[in-house]
Amino acid sequence: MELFTNQVLAGIATGAIYACMALAVVMIYQAIDHLNFAQGEMAMFSTFISWQLMQWGVPYWAAFLITLAFSFVAGIAIERILFKPLAKAPVLTNVAGFIALYAIINSSAGLLWDFTIKQYP
Repeated sequence: MELFTNQVLAGIATGAIYACMALAVVMIYQAIDHLNFAQGEMAMFSTFISWQLMQWGVPYWAAFLITLAFSFVAGIAIERILFKPLAKAPVLTNVAGFIALYAIINSSAGLLWDFTIKQYP
């Protein structure tokens, strides 16, 4: 019975993560009328920043607030550098730009933290 309960809780947690990501994709799509293929990578990069801060000994809540501030500033920078210039561009240009952003963020995370699974504290 304990295994069943653990599986149900893990399933609910996984479903909640998927729901949050879906909500984020819909909100971004409604705001800019384009699908951001790098949405998950942006969340992954923020999670790695939080993980790195905690590895350096920063307390959980301080790491959370620092990561939140960094993500906010990075989001504004990406919006100004990529989203605004592509606002009136053709659809395929938007797709190429967002896929390029996906590749850049993914490669940067791999360069900084390797492509190995990390244990989150």
